[in-house]
Amino acid sequence: MMRAPSAILALCVLSSVSQGQYRGLEYEIAEEQPIIEGVPRAVVRIYAGYDDANSQLNAIFGISTHPLSISTSDPLGFYQHPAGGDTSLAINPASFPFIPDLEFDSWVTLGAQDNEGNQLLNIGIDFGPWNAAGSLDADDGAWFCVPDTPQNFPDASGRVLLMQLTVTYGETISGTIHLQGRDAAGQTTQFHDQTFFIPTGAGGTEYCTGDGTDGLICPCGNPSTSGGCLNGTGSGAYLFGEGSSSIAADNLVLSAVGLDPGQPGLYFQGNNRVAGGAGIHFGDGLRCAGGGVIRLQVRVASDSGESETTASISSLGGVQAGDVRRYQLWYRNPNTTLCGSGFNLSNGYEITWVL
Repeated sequence: MMRAPSAILALCVLSSVSQGQYRGLEYEIAEEQPIIEGVPRAVVRIYAGYDDANSQLNAIFGISTHPLSISTSDPLGFYQHPAGGDTSLAINPASFPFIPDLEFDSWVTLGAQDNEGNQLLNIGIDFGPWNAAGSLDADDGAWFCVPDTPQNFPDASGRVLLMQLTVTYGETISGTIHLQGRDAAGQTTQFHDQTFFIPTGAGGTEYCTGDGTDGLICPCGNPSTSGGCLNGTGSGAYLFGEGSSSIAADNLVLSAVGLDPGQPGLYFQGNNRVAGGAGIHFGDGLRCAGGGVIRLQVRVASDSGESETTASISSLGGVQAGDVRRYQLWYRNPNTTLCGSGFNLSNGYEITWVL
């Protein structure tokens, strides 16, 4: 199930009619990031908020004059589980113990998070591109429920669930949708051009992955599809940021997955992208961050091959607003080394610090 939200924020609302008891779109991001296929993911839910429990939402739609579009910066697209589906009608919670990743499938809905009592309908929506790592677009379609269906009405928090979208942690989600419903007096309401932009991570940029697309290929034919160069676990170490790049907030956490369990790794900061971001061969991986190197923290990987910093990155790194710094994890893998060096590195991760 969804964990407690780390962010519940009102989104940009551009309505062509009076909002009445409708307060706008809201979203929440699960506090913990599931690791799916070796990649940490952000699970985002988007809602329509209402201040009147008797208001109802009947349809989310797109027409030629007001097209609907939902997209992500994630090159992998929205996560689509093979056992899932386009709408919440395909989600059977009884399957979660046997197919745990199904819980994080991406889908659209109106009020219901699974198939129990769900009366959702849809027409004119082509989900094909969405299922092929593309966007969801419609200029003559909708998902909807018949008016006065129980799931049309706000929950105890005054919200109607619209969709669950799962992407690689750190990527963004954006879109424009249009809502039709009824107010407490039974009058039809329409809210056009409801836009949203949702960042899911610290806003950093990954680079130097070792697959040859943005730098050197890994040293012994060991590229990975995510993170740094392949190690003996079957994946590369994937470094990413959680929290924010705000010095005042001081909540940036550097995290890595795909590590050898029980082995130590050094998180470090550099001023530059080594070789312009191409990196240089170093051990089983690539050295990607350099220049004025600062050792931040040594952390030991858990039994599941994950680690994260617990110290203040901004304080240890001595950063100021406007500074651009690069980060990397240098870790041991003596028992599973592929090139014979006994150590490897994650991808590089670049952050621009703000106040």
